[in-house]
Amino acid sequence: MSRGHPVEFTYSAYGKLIDLLKENGYCFCNYHNYDSLPHVVILRHDVDYSLEKALTLAKFEASIGTRSTYFLLLSSDFYNIASKKSQEIIYEIVKLGHEVGLHFDEKKYQNQKQSIERLIQNEAKTMSEILDIRITTVSMHRPSKETLEADYHLDGLVNSYGRIFFLDFKYVSDSRMDWKEDICCMVANHQYNRLHILTHAFWYGDTQKETKTILLDFIKSGAMQRYDSLNENFRNLNEFISAEEI
Repeated sequence: MSRGHPVEFTYSAYGKLIDLLKENGYCFCNYHNYDSLPHVVILRHDVDYSLEKALTLAKFEASIGTRSTYFLLLSSDFYNIASKKSQEIIYEIVKLGHEVGLHFDEKKYQNQKQSIERLIQNEAKTMSEILDIRITTVSMHRPSKETLEADYHLDGLVNSYGRIFFLDFKYVSDSRMDWKEDICCMVANHQYNRLHILTHAFWYGDTQKETKTILLDFIKSGAMQRYDSLNENFRNLNEFISAEEI
């Protein structure tokens, strides 16, 4: 459960937050169409670990008439946006009406001489080519202090870490399953006209679970996913190992 404020990490609780935003007059926008509206909220999801969990939340949001932006890593140890399975998930997220953007991880470029701006542009171009989807937004994965303060201006890309989204908007996040501020109170009391809300689909489920349980479940499910992938590529795998043995 959230350590800072008691908000459950369930789809039901997330739906109640969406309802609260609607009841208090917030217009749901993205990074491209917020400027002409006085009372807005941008919903963003960074997909750090699981495309499957992202799709589940994307379906839930669509079922309650909500659209948001899902930021994907170009390269990750947990999913591969170039694989058929991953692309099927990504295209389904887009088909539901959501936007996908680039989740840029600067830490893998620590020894690069190119500028961060050029590296971001390169990754966005590569992601666009892999997915055949125009990438127009970027968020930062575990950004450094320098990146947070840089206010990068990028041709053809909206930087979700630009100053406008942290100064003109109230930014609030559930990072590491911890709402450090009371988001529900913030909305109900009309404290801010512009909200920029980051949630991570990874933490949400049908029932409330502790952080340790979610992490253990993910680790265990990884073994089964590896078995399924091997089964698709290794003929008669069950002659050697059954799924029940995993």
